Amino acid sequence: MPETTTEHSDRRLRVPQAPGKALHPAVRDGLFVPLALMCALVFLVLYVGSGATDVWFAWTMASPLTAATVGAGFGAAVVLLVLAALEPGWTNARIAGVAPPVLAGGSLLATTLGDGNLNPPRDIAVAGISVTVSVSDVWLLGLGLALLLTVVTVPAQLTRRVEVEGARTAPIPVWARIIAALEGIGLVGAGVAFFAHPEAFGAWWPWQVNVLDLRELAAWMVTIGALILYATAEGDLRRSSAGLAALVAFGALALIAVLRYSGDLRWESPSSWIFVAVAVLLLGTGALGLALLALLRGLLPMLTAVTGAEDASPLKLARGARSTIEPHADNGFFGPDSVTWKVWTYPTSLTVGFQRAVVVEELDPALLAAVDATKQLRTRPRTRYDRTLRYFAMVAFGSTRDTMKAADVLVKVHSAAIGTEPGSGARYDANDPQSQLWIHLTAWHSILYAYEKYGPGKLSPREEARYWADCAAAAELQTCDPADIPRDRDGVRAYFERMRPHLVGSPVARSTMDHLLHAEVMLPPIPPVHWPATLVVTTALRIATIATMPRWMRELSGIRQNRLLDLLIVPVMRISFRLIRISRWLQLGALHVLSPSTTRVVAPILLGIPAATDETLTPAEARERYGYPMPAQAHLELRARQYKRVFADRSTPSDVGLVESEQILGTR
Repeated sequence: MPETTTEHSDRRLRVPQAPGKALHPAVRDGLFVPLALMCALVFLVLYVGSGATDVWFAWTMASPLTAATVGAGFGAAVVLLVLAALEPGWTNARIAGVAPPVLAGGSLLATTLGDGNLNPPRDIAVAGISVTVSVSDVWLLGLGLALLLTVVTVPAQLTRRVEVEGARTAPIPVWARIIAALEGIGLVGAGVAFFAHPEAFGAWWPWQVNVLDLRELAAWMVTIGALILYATAEGDLRRSSAGLAALVAFGALALIAVLRYSGDLRWESPSSWIFVAVAVLLLGTGALGLALLALLRGLLPMLTAVTGAEDASPLKLARGARSTIEPHADNGFFGPDSVTWKVWTYPTSLTVGFQRAVVVEELDPALLAAVDATKQLRTRPRTRYDRTLRYFAMVAFGSTRDTMKAADVLVKVHSAAIGTEPGSGARYDANDPQSQLWIHLTAWHSILYAYEKYGPGKLSPREEARYWADCAAAAELQTCDPADIPRDRDGVRAYFERMRPHLVGSPVARSTMDHLLHAEVMLPPIPPVHWPATLVVTTALRIATIATMPRWMRELSGIRQNRLLDLLIVPVMRISFRLIRISRWLQLGALHVLSPSTTRVVAPILLGIPAATDETLTPAEARERYGYPMPAQAHLELRARQYKRVFADRSTPSDVGLVESEQILGTR
């Protein structure tokens, strides 16, 4: 089942639609959430308060390193349970149902066998009142409650009927399954041995432990091993993603505990190094699994899109991908040796550069009124971003015939974007030459600015002159006059200075700009396990985009950002974009996440696939060859009919252009 969702403006991060059974509320609210809260409490007691197990835990541990290690396990359990609770479907959440019965059962058995070692009840004074509290009984009650909740809630999930569970979308490679199986078997086997014979293995453990300590550690070994074996049996990284994140959390927390209590380890013993190696191995296993999942979810759809192949393995798609990509019919309007291709193919362009363009554009009241009238930037931001980015990519890279067709259809699309601007009461028209000039110059300027700030640096004077000449040529595809395009940096500055009095930072403009600065609204549904990384990336993009905006524009927009952030983000973004640039496939994968329909336009250019015909045309030559009129003179009858419907008949405009555009610019 394809992972899709209904886009909603109130949620910036969305989860893919549940494959198969939806997660039952009884499991989410009755099992995962309560256990996550309980595990968080135990994590604080054991990991943060690792030196006070004689007061706040069921038994006194021989070393605070034991408490911290067990606490690391509960910290990882919080990650596992929270991620599972965020999943909409049982298929991707059920791995979290494995841990509670295994761990609770093992811990109950351990405490039952070592009952004589439990801490006695303590008198605690609260507000002058002495209360006797048995922490050990609370611990036992919590373990029993975990088992009870599992028994009560999971059957409600299992009895739900579903016709198809959903295909494995991110299969685990065979070599990885073999390694994971060995890890799981090793942990379960060692855990069972330590649990059964703690006296025999206690002296071997890398730090001082008592019998109860070792059995609790063994219960965790069995639990982690069981999770790994379960994930191996599932054979899918997506279904195991919550468990992979938990492994990363456990490994990281365990290694921090080792650093914190390094003096407690017997470093002369091989067992200490084995423990550290196991913690590193678990951390690496989880991190590698999450990295593979990210690659599969980013690169596999991109490979499918550019090759047109389906139901093929990632390796098969990758091996023959380049040879199956369809070349453009010609080199478009600029060609391989152009400055436009040099600038627009750098990863800054269709990320920070384009985000800056769509954000800054909202300061024009006429454009904002046209955009806000449809509400699609709120309800369908990803679709709008995808269609707009595809059009600009076609202008820069597409074949002349396809691009001329897209430009002609865009006039029809814009014929419906007419109305009355609420602030001034003036009429607006998306085909108005001045509105088109604002959009066009803002985009070309923003993309060049991002390239120079976060990419290779400033163009030479000769290259910059060629860039603005290309910008003027591209303007022939819009309704604006190419003669109005500045031909140098000073001319561009003068244009924005002339525009400043006409720009308005209205409440709607500020809200829309803030909305667009959160790049996560443009992204597809993402597994919860990747939300932290996604927020890091989109926050960096937001900071980088704001850093390109002059102070007057920020003040007008109500955008605040510390000057130090403006400085610090520059090296971060320069390094990041250079790393992305190393692999054109990685660059394509990142682009596909942002704008799927743009990938096939850009793929032949990034991968150096020659056009079918080594020819570059000017817009005028293309109009003559294909029979298209100047955009300013195109579809005048349709535009007149739209004016009559909106301003005379007080009706809604026809969507004929929008319907026609779907085959060219993608689904609307």
